[in-house]
Amino acid sequence: MFRFTSPRLSIFCVWLAAVAACLCLWAGRVSAQTASEDPLNHARTEAVHDRSCRILYAGIVGGLETPNNKRSGVVQMRDTLGGPSYTDVCARTFSPYHWTAGRNWILNHFPQHPGPISKVELEHAPKVVIVGHSLGGWAALSVARSLDSKGIPVELTIQVDSVGVTDRTVPKNVRKAAVFHARDILMLLTTKQIKVDDASQTKLVANIRVEGVGHESITRDLRIREMVLRTIDSLRADAASVYSRQAEPSSGHDADAAEADVSLTPAGHLNP
Repeated sequence: MFRFTSPRLSIFCVWLAAVAACLCLWAGRVSAQTASEDPLNHARTEAVHDRSCRILYAGIVGGLETPNNKRSGVVQMRDTLGGPSYTDVCARTFSPYHWTAGRNWILNHFPQHPGPISKVELEHAPKVVIVGHSLGGWAALSVARSLDSKGIPVELTIQVDSVGVTDRTVPKNVRKAAVFHARDILMLLTTKQIKVDDASQTKLVANIRVEGVGHESITRDLRIREMVLRTIDSLRADAASVYSRQAEPSSGHDADAAEADVSLTPAGHLNP
């Protein structure tokens, strides 16, 4: 009879079996979600365009979760940003298997004409923040790359215990990027170091190993929440300044042009 002669070998085999079990559950969830997907429902989600959105938060959950899992910090952040203190922020969460729905939701808030989006159009367009957990971390960068091909900037990407093959290089349209990772059962599969396509365009603002958490609970780390809220508060302040300047006519001839809607809800703060 074969017997393990090394405790390390035994631990490795147990870990490998656990990973295999997770992958089986993962594959089962993919099959179930694909079978139950309602194409019409997705079309309605992608078509939503709220003109009051100054900032877009796209959260992408892990592969074993639904986009409405209330235990996920990605979803909890969505609910916070959907509250009365953030009336100028539009927040949605998506499955990583349907990350194109998140991309299309974002694109519907930008000009739809052929050709590149102009600088003036971008000044009036919403700012984008993307947070992805597990397989959603890979999906977050997939969304960012797709937006890069359209010339649309992303203010912040956060990868949380990101799992994927092409989730280590942040595209040049992302202005700030962060990665949070845990020492958990998937520690050999998760991304711990990220790099950037263009260091002159993208700043790596955080690479944090979160202690004492698991693959799911890491999403509720307060530092992730604080980074998102600080970024959004800063973007709101910048937007308020831009719209205030545009509201001040430089001459009598500009008065009519200044009557455009430039109202913005004052920045709100929520304690974690």
